[in-house]
Amino acid sequence: MIEKQYTIMASTGFARAATLLVRAACKVHAHITLLYQEKSVELKHPPKSLIEVMTLGITPGTQIQIRAEGIDEEQALQEIEELMEKSGLIYLQS
Repeated sequence: MIEKQYTIMASTGFARAATLLVRAACKVHAHITLLYQEKSVELKHPPKSLIEVMTLGITPGTQIQIRAEGIDEEQALQEIEELMEKSGLIYLQS
């Protein structure tokens, strides 16, 4: 299991970021979980996952954690991270 913390940069809400996260999670074998303020959402069950992420009320400047667990966990987290960074939605915490 690997877990990393990120800060949300999106200034227009979290809908786009949530959609990208759920899509990316569905492309890998690992279980991908978003953690925010002691709540967690399994990201591999669209559209339910998308709705659950949106109800968290994540806003710009907020920190989230993404956990990957499974056979391709490192690759899965890296792909999600690259997609989110490329889209300007997050940056990785040092």
